[in-house]
Amino acid sequence: MTVDFNTSPNLINLTISIYTLTMAVTVLFAGILSNRFGRRKIILVGIILFTIASFLISAANSIYVVILLRVVQAFGCACLAIVTRLVLKDTMSAKEQVHATGILVMGIVLSPAIAPSMGAFLSQHWGWKSCFDASGIGGLILSIAGYFIVQETNATPVKQLNSFRSYILDYGKLLSDKICVYFTILNSFTFAIYFVFIGISSYLFIDHYQMSPLVYSYLFIIIALGYFAGNSLMMLLNRRHYSQLAIIKIGIYASIVGLIVLLTSLLITTNKIGTIFAVTAGVIIMRAASALIIAPAQVRILEHFKERGALALGLSTAVQFGCASLAVSLVAIFHQTALLSLVGVTVLFFIPTVLIMPKLRRELKNH
Repeated sequence: MTVDFNTSPNLINLTISIYTLTMAVTVLFAGILSNRFGRRKIILVGIILFTIASFLISAANSIYVVILLRVVQAFGCACLAIVTRLVLKDTMSAKEQVHATGILVMGIVLSPAIAPSMGAFLSQHWGWKSCFDASGIGGLILSIAGYFIVQETNATPVKQLNSFRSYILDYGKLLSDKICVYFTILNSFTFAIYFVFIGISSYLFIDHYQMSPLVYSYLFIIIALGYFAGNSLMMLLNRRHYSQLAIIKIGIYASIVGLIVLLTSLLITTNKIGTIFAVTAGVIIMRAASALIIAPAQVRILEHFKERGALALGLSTAVQFGCASLAVSLVAIFHQTALLSLVGVTVLFFIPTVLIMPKLRRELKNH
């Protein structure tokens, strides 16, 4: 894309950061819209918007048009990110939601595992635009399937939307709730750590270590296996009646182990294979740990706020994608020192999760 559009890597990275930033804004209102118009309609509209934008990107002749259409794509995906979680809330108990969220997240994990390999293959044979054609075809299939499969689960839709100002005030009230703030910070920074890797790993492995794009794409499959392992452990602990907070604590400890492994990569920079192994192993462990943190945190937010669950989850997810956008943008600034940038920004985004955990435990005891 950099060559085709004759532009800079930072502008290309904007297609990722603007995507996550748009999702950060859109998720604030996707749940609200589904409360009014129904879960089914918003899910289908989201898929259709994503599909149309994907086909248009493949025909775009300007990087700025691509960035604009990525905004449309993100709007569509934001509807799915929030509303599918609300469907689970509509139909399941808290314990069932933890298990179901684990299954739901498997799809979210599977896509970045498979997509790089598919993208590398498509790009090599038909150019990068074929990746968006493939996304559009996938979206078209989902649109048709969704029309027949997706059922309405919102049994009590609101009759009319409140004013925009009232929703802003509601979000302000949520920000005054310490439990909401602590879970949101925990969820958001844990999520953003993986986007640090996404934003810088191509510079590190392809540009610096001369790894082929196809081999590089295989790393995402390996990392996804780490998430599957963490996700399976999370569901096992849930079945054994571990509390959501206990599962999150295990995730925090696992993240510390992963971070230590990642830090060792700075000590063996002269050993190419050793550095690649340390980086990959550290990211795998931290990715597994994130599976133990994010799903229980989301369920706890929904259960804590009951009828305001859609607003609370929207706020949490908005901050989550905002942090992801910040992570991609920040790490790309220092792409010329890719390894140091990866480790440094990962540490920066990990610190809040460690600092917030004791505060969260005290707040939950007092609640």
